[in-house]
Amino acid sequence: MNILSGTITQNTDHSLNTTAIFGEIKRTVLSKDFKGGIVRNVFGNTELDFTQADLTGVATLDISQAFGQVTIAIPIDWRVETEITHIASEMDDDRSYLIRTAKSNKVLVLKGLSVFAAVEIVNFLEE
Repeated sequence: MNILSGTITQNTDHSLNTTAIFGEIKRTVLSKDFKGGIVRNVFGNTELDFTQADLTGVATLDISQAFGQVTIAIPIDWRVETEITHIASEMDDDRSYLIRTAKSNKVLVLKGLSVFAAVEIVNFLEE
């Protein structure tokens, strides 16, 4: 399996765009003003680490995948709202209940389509 990895550093558009087809992508996002992005998986796996990033207001991550998995590690002061359509798919929020921030003004909105796939939200990525 091909493994593509990299780091998004602070840039002018503060967004990301990934595509994994029969492969794996691991990204650490360092933007201090993340705006959103696009994740595409077909028989692929994408891991996004936002624990060192920040956002102001609302950022949208558009996820479209078939037979894949997206794992997202987010900072404790971010709130996650999901608007993903699932078809034979699952969505897991594995963050600690005590860490979830219900009234935060930093919101990551997940939208898109997940078919025979999984989306997982975690506090941190395991090595």
